[in-house]
Amino acid sequence: MSSLGWKLIRSFEKEFEVNGEVVRMRFVTMNCVHKQLYQIYAPYEGKEVRFHIQKNNDGVFKIVGRGVCPPAFVPLEAAFEQAILDSPVG
Repeated sequence: MSSLGWKLIRSFEKEFEVNGEVVRMRFVTMNCVHKQLYQIYAPYEGKEVRFHIQKNNDGVFKIVGRGVCPPAFVPLEAAFEQAILDSPVG
């Protein structure tokens, strides 16, 4: 909790199944007050990749810059949104 009494948004990690393998992804918040924009870091083909997911005007989290996001992760967009909505604050 902040000194002003706000519950702070936290970065977190979560595992997802991708092509039959469990992949641990790190969600790094870009806003400590609102669940709005996250950088997602994930291992992919021997490297760590980073892509963004952001809440749009309809209040739905969508992958930003789909050309940067590995194609294997795009079908997980709704699961990423749910992970964000379920992530703890405090």
